[in-house]
Amino acid sequence: MVSNMDTSTILLLCAVGVLLILTLFFLVRYLRMRAELRNFREQINEIRTTDREQPIKVASFGAPTVDLAKEINLLVKELREAVNRSEDEERRVRIIMAGVSHDFRTPLTAADGYLQMVDEILKRYPEALNDLKEIRDYLTIVSERVRYLRSLSDEFFEVTYLDARKKIPLEKVRLDTVLSEVILGQYQWIEKEQIETRFQIPEEKMEILADKHYLERILENLFSNARKYTKSFLAVEITENCDAGDGNPGSGESGKAVIFTIRNDIREYTEMDTAHIFEPFYRAKGRTGQGTGLGLYVCKELAEAMHFTIEGNVTGGVFELKLSMPKAETSGKAGKYVWRVQSD
Repeated sequence: MVSNMDTSTILLLCAVGVLLILTLFFLVRYLRMRAELRNFREQINEIRTTDREQPIKVASFGAPTVDLAKEINLLVKELREAVNRSEDEERRVRIIMAGVSHDFRTPLTAADGYLQMVDEILKRYPEALNDLKEIRDYLTIVSERVRYLRSLSDEFFEVTYLDARKKIPLEKVRLDTVLSEVILGQYQWIEKEQIETRFQIPEEKMEILADKHYLERILENLFSNARKYTKSFLAVEITENCDAGDGNPGSGESGKAVIFTIRNDIREYTEMDTAHIFEPFYRAKGRTGQGTGLGLYVCKELAEAMHFTIEGNVTGGVFELKLSMPKAETSGKAGKYVWRVQSD
């Protein structure tokens, strides 16, 4: 009897031992599989969010795991090739579009010139102006439409040409010089509209890292935007901070940023959604006059291409746009600022 009980006990213990061994075996396999899947997920996430080009690696050499890694690596390779083909094709299309928009500018410029010549010819015969008033009115409308198309083609060309280029070379540019030239071009409309100006611009030499042409385009578009919306005052301010130097190619050596801020009050009936002001073809509700709706969009695209940042907001009826640019190492003085306008 005792012998039978001992045998049963031994068999039971053996069964329990086998179950424990099997449980431990499957638990280890489960934990290893879980760790492998976690490792797979981390590697896939790294491939998705970074520029990693290394294939997925496996910690174990089980056939299913190796086969899965091979399939994922093949999929990643095919997706990369598809993305590269898509980017190349998109760049090629943008180059074509830039060329077409550039070709549009030549006949439009010529047409605008001829319309101005016709207007000048008509002015030579003042006695006939009353009889030709209707024709002059039509010519004025046509001239406005031609200028609008020129502006649209210019904006379109800038965006498509910029997108077609892979890299924008940056150099030291005198912000104070470029800004003074752009501001001088605003004198006529500021005086005509009797806009009060409030300029706070340092007198010292200011150099930033930029493309001069694109910098001019941004500043011109910002003032053009102000012209469309300004009610009574226009303010321009330039300050510095130490938040640049982020490691981007456009970051200044000094680690400083030059902040260009432009503010203007807007008319009471103008409704502006600042969440969409940098989107193409956006126009504020209640805005009068012509415009492409591409001005601020172009500013944003050009700014990002040069590693600038631009943001805008409306507070208390005041529209503010702020452009942050990396400052370059500079020394010396630029002399007193050449122009001020203070309308009463």
